[in-house]
Amino acid sequence: MEIISAIIPTIIIAVVFFFIVRVATVVLKLTGLDDKTARFQAISAFTGTGFTTKEAETILEDGIRRRTITVLMILGKVGIFSMIASIFLSFGKDNFSADVEKALILLGVIFILYRLTKLPGFGRALNKFIEKRVIARGIIKQRTLEELFRLPKGYGIAQLIIVPESRENGESLAQAGFIEKNILVLSIERKDKVISFPRADDIIELEDKLLCYGLLENIKSYATR
Repeated sequence: MEIISAIIPTIIIAVVFFFIVRVATVVLKLTGLDDKTARFQAISAFTGTGFTTKEAETILEDGIRRRTITVLMILGKVGIFSMIASIFLSFGKDNFSADVEKALILLGVIFILYRLTKLPGFGRALNKFIEKRVIARGIIKQRTLEELFRLPKGYGIAQLIIVPESRENGESLAQAGFIEKNILVLSIERKDKVISFPRADDIIELEDKLLCYGLLENIKSYATR
């Protein structure tokens, strides 16, 4: 019992910092990063290792990401010193066998935490719990479509309707020159169906509704000619 009580501070520190990294990962995911990148960047920032990868450049583009990473870096420095101090105070007071037992218990706790994160049910439930608290406290807000797409000035999403006078009627997307105009056709709505991510050789038909992304002036030129 004395052995366990001796390493309780170290265990508490490990658990606290585990949840800090987890919360930071959820916050980064809410800004638009995928799970793998968010987790890697959170761990990298907290431990001070590997935060020079190409993905790290995306952190600089968002204020919430920058603040999250900054907090992680600061807490990471504090965490390392706290962990070292706690280990120093917990070990070396007893005989070698007692220290080995303490080390095994500590490693066991860390292993259990690691295994818990690998359980899909536990991970999803924990992420959902953290996400609700983060949004409820106003730490991060749900983003608009424009914010998620980070549309440059002059760019946007618009719909083109093919009428009898449209020159594009009967042409393929490639023949209509959308690529040359740097316009991406995201989908074609045709009567009761939607063609998602149409190919360049797909034929445009009368009354088609084309959802387009690109320079709005270029898209407008198709609607007016």
